[in-house]
Amino acid sequence: MRRILFLLFIFPMYVAAQTLPAWYDAASRRATYPPERYITGFSVSQLAAGESPTKAMNALQEKARVNAVSTIQVRVKNDTEDRLEQLQYKGAEGNKSAMARYLQSVTHSSVDLEITGLQIETCHDTQKNRVAAFAYVKISDLLRQTDRKLTATLSKIEIGLDEMDQLVANGQKMQARERGEKLAPMFVSAEDAQRILIAVDEFADAESLQTALMASLQKRYIKTMADLKNGIGIYLVNHASLFESSYPELASQIKGCLSSLGCEFVTNVDKSDWEITVISKPYVLKQAIENSFFCRLNATLKITKRATGQCVYEARVYNDAGMDVKGGSTTNNDDAAVDAYKNLTTIICDIIKQQIQQ
Repeated sequence: MRRILFLLFIFPMYVAAQTLPAWYDAASRRATYPPERYITGFSVSQLAAGESPTKAMNALQEKARVNAVSTIQVRVKNDTEDRLEQLQYKGAEGNKSAMARYLQSVTHSSVDLEITGLQIETCHDTQKNRVAAFAYVKISDLLRQTDRKLTATLSKIEIGLDEMDQLVANGQKMQARERGEKLAPMFVSAEDAQRILIAVDEFADAESLQTALMASLQKRYIKTMADLKNGIGIYLVNHASLFESSYPELASQIKGCLSSLGCEFVTNVDKSDWEITVISKPYVLKQAIENSFFCRLNATLKITKRATGQCVYEARVYNDAGMDVKGGSTTNNDDAAVDAYKNLTTIICDIIKQQIQQ
């Protein structure tokens, strides 16, 4: 009976020792996952008293992933940068510096490099009270999946550029510019894929890296973004009056209010994306209190999208109470009308922004 109890006691430890994965031991790991065929990352940690093995293994998974990524980064840094630059920018002079301007806002670090198909395993060595994590990917699988990722990313970029062209054709330059800003990280992703391919494939060339297509898309992107630099072209027609005289100040106020959109106000309607017409004249309200002057504005706003010739908005402009916009002064009716125009500017600009950004 004592012998049976002894065997039952040592059996769990014996099983645990026998079931540790091959990658746990350094020599076995190298034999099973040779570096010429696998990208690997390994991390091990001694458990502290009372520390949860599950929690510790979760933390080690990220360390193992970073170690595997670092293996690629070392190859990229030591062997591929000059070669990649030569392949990628040959025949596309100026693309690199121009692209850098559009990618300034895209944050990127070495540990962000994504290794497609990376697998991570963990284990708990109960005898030594420690946990370990192992990240690995077969190089042949990595090449195949990264090549697919590069092709898919370049395809998405091309579709995105087509969408930008369509938005511009429809007079939606703001939306086109926003779409372009979302494409910038995709170029980073595509270049990362190229770096991985050239780092792990000694036969990688311009054709397999699709450098011609990459350069073409970069050139197209740079040109489109440069064309959008001046923003939206607006042709503003101002027919505002101040009783017996015109009131050109309304146009200046509207231009200042719309400056946040990056608008360009043009003098030729044929070069505009939007034609905006404001017609307004004040009328005096009956003076109920001495030295108090009040005016309201009979104002209408018309907004036309030049690309389609569509009038997207045409209506009389009212305040939140559904009445003509009001202004007041303690000096005279002209100052009361000027105050009303300040209030009108805010309302008009909100309407314009809403229509242009749709």
